[in-house]
Amino acid sequence: MKSGALTGLILLLAASLSSQAASVAYGSWSSFSVGGTVSVGNQPLSSRPLAPLLPPAAAINRVAWRITLLSPAPPALTIKLCSQDKCIYLESLAGQKNVDALLPAHGPFHFVYTVNHQGQLIPPLNVVKNQLTIDWKIPAP
Repeated sequence: MKSGALTGLILLLAASLSSQAASVAYGSWSSFSVGGTVSVGNQPLSSRPLAPLLPPAAAINRVAWRITLLSPAPPALTIKLCSQDKCIYLESLAGQKNVDALLPAHGPFHFVYTVNHQGQLIPPLNVVKNQLTIDWKIPAP
């Protein structure tokens, strides 16, 4: 084999390995859980936990969510996405947010709902489904 052809083959192999390594460095995980019901204001409602299966060195760079309620959201509803030791506020029932280094990647995660209202909620807050998508990356060494 001529040296030019060998060099081309090596460059092609290096480019192939490089693109394979890049595809391993990023990923996405998605899951959902059922919510719950709360009928009195100022009582937090926590969803069932969502535990992502991510590579050990993964870091979250973005989250997306979609929350389904049985009835329209009450005006004083606050929603947080929480890990074991940190929470971030979610501004709506569906959206996405860059969260570089704001949340640890390995969860478990749960949604926390609170209606800032005194007394009974009519209708009650009934969360049918919590969906979470995590985009992750493995930082360069």
